[in-house]
Amino acid sequence: MKLMLVLMQPPGQLLQVLLNEACELAPQLAHVQSARVLERRTDADGSLVVVQHWRARAGVPELLQPHLDAGLQDWQLTLRQPPGEERLCFDAESAAVQVPGRCQGALRLHSAVGGRGTRIELSAEFPASSEGLRTIFATLLARHWRALAEAAAARLSAKAG
Repeated sequence: MKLMLVLMQPPGQLLQVLLNEACELAPQLAHVQSARVLERRTDADGSLVVVQHWRARAGVPELLQPHLDAGLQDWQLTLRQPPGEERLCFDAESAAVQVPGRCQGALRLHSAVGGRGTRIELSAEFPASSEGLRTIFATLLARHWRALAEAAAARLSAKAG
């Protein structure tokens, strides 16, 4: 899956908010119940790694609850920024047994609008064998990253203004 959007904030600043302040933005995201940082480290190659726990906000009808894994709303997101790059790689893994494997992808941030903005390209791969599940995950992932990037841009605007 691919997604592209343009935001009116410089790439470096936007990347830093997404990497360092994403969990603080969770209350602004209607689809998120909570988020917290589990670990922050620098790997031997100099990559900054941030491991986060995200809990989705979802009202599951009582009739469906027995059929869904309780961990379906819980996700572990591992962000990795390679040194010197305006790229954020991620692995997203569900706590639910019903979601096989993990989603891997990257956000690439490019200067736009004469350096005053950022073009973000999102690419991701899903392990789901069903085309229907891949479509659902792609929609949810695109919605999440778009909302998070827009909240990060709004935070930067508020700091500047």
